[in-house]
Amino acid sequence: MTGWWPSSVRRSTALSAALLCAIVFTLGWLSTRELLSSQLSGSAVNATRVQLTSLADGYRTGQPVPLAGDALFEVVDDAGRPVASSENLRRWDPAWTSLPPAPTGAPADWEVTTKATLKPGDHPQWREYREYTVVGKVIDSGGRRLTVYLFVLPWETLRTLGTFDDTLRFFVPLAVLITALAAWLAAGRALRPVEAIRRELAEVSGSRLDRRVPVPPSRDEVARLATTTNATLDRLQQAYDQQERFVADASHELRSPLASLRAGLEVALTHADRADWPAVARRSLLDVQRLQRITADLLQLAVDPAAIPEDVVDLADVVGEQVAERALEPGPIVVSDVDGPAPVPGEPVQLERLLRNLLDNAVRHARSSVTVRLRREAGEAVLEVIDDGPGIPAADRERVFDRFARLDDARARDAGGTGLGLTLARDIAVRHGGSLRATDGDPGARLIARLPLRGM
Repeated sequence: MTGWWPSSVRRSTALSAALLCAIVFTLGWLSTRELLSSQLSGSAVNATRVQLTSLADGYRTGQPVPLAGDALFEVVDDAGRPVASSENLRRWDPAWTSLPPAPTGAPADWEVTTKATLKPGDHPQWREYREYTVVGKVIDSGGRRLTVYLFVLPWETLRTLGTFDDTLRFFVPLAVLITALAAWLAAGRALRPVEAIRRELAEVSGSRLDRRVPVPPSRDEVARLATTTNATLDRLQQAYDQQERFVADASHELRSPLASLRAGLEVALTHADRADWPAVARRSLLDVQRLQRITADLLQLAVDPAAIPEDVVDLADVVGEQVAERALEPGPIVVSDVDGPAPVPGEPVQLERLLRNLLDNAVRHARSSVTVRLRREAGEAVLEVIDDGPGIPAADRERVFDRFARLDDARARDAGGTGLGLTLARDIAVRHGGSLRATDGDPGARLIARLPLRGM
């Protein structure tokens, strides 16, 4: 707990509901009681006015009608002297002072509503000692003007209000208790999926990243939380798997060039006087360059794919630059067949690397020529790299995109490749919303990359 408030969501929800219910019901109780009291008091005053009319008529004719029960009344003349009063009035308040008569010049239909208080006598605890509402009117009795007062007795009003209070004293706490219980149960039911998510997350560890939290069918905030949690776990597992692959690939692929480099240097040092140190340096440099290429490719694959910048790259320019570079290098002839501009959204360096990797692979296996074709088709830029080498068997056309995949001797990975070129090329194509696949070049191999055109 923090102070007096519970830290548990379920308990705080139940307590909040109970407090809110108590406040609302108490305010409703008080406001309803006030309204009921006002209505009952008004009804009592109206009923007393009827009795006052009857009493005044009796004194006007000289035949007063006795009032039943504990009725309190008083009749005074213009001088303020009491003419008649109820027995209880003097008995309950021996020091009672008569009420004032009607003002001089008051009309014949003069009426008044005032207040009067009975002061305690021998029994101050009696209910009769209180402030009363008093109604009065003026009458003419045998040529003498009299003022008749009748007290409004509150007993019926008090009895009704007492019954009302007693009822709500029972039902308001009961309603608060039921509301708190309902909030407790509802919060428990709502938090049950959250607890299931918590338990499942507690089981997630470095060796058990395949676990996923249950998604409730409610389609509410908890369901969205579970969905987001699973998406986060997916990304976490993907990052972990990527790291594991990087460690495995690095330990596997770096072993051979490191062993070759070490063996060459150890042999040269053992026979230092007979070693051809320039040749040793050249071989070591080749091994270091291969290590550098493998490390760069592994790091590129290990990078978490970020959002591709929304630059516009014309693949026709990329093809022209790459083919022009290849024209200056020895080896198979590289030609291009470009069917107009092909603007695509993406990152220029990445797209250049995609085509460079495809050309590196084709040049290594081509007998005499490599053709690069670019066209637009159905809202996509279609980039094809075709060589006249031995081709790729149908059974291996998907496996060539695996990391360090080794095919038969016809297209075995030579010393110039890292075994990651096609893997990187497909990864770049997928990041740009496209695809890369291998087909039959008849003869040779045909690698086809498809990328969405800008605005298509």
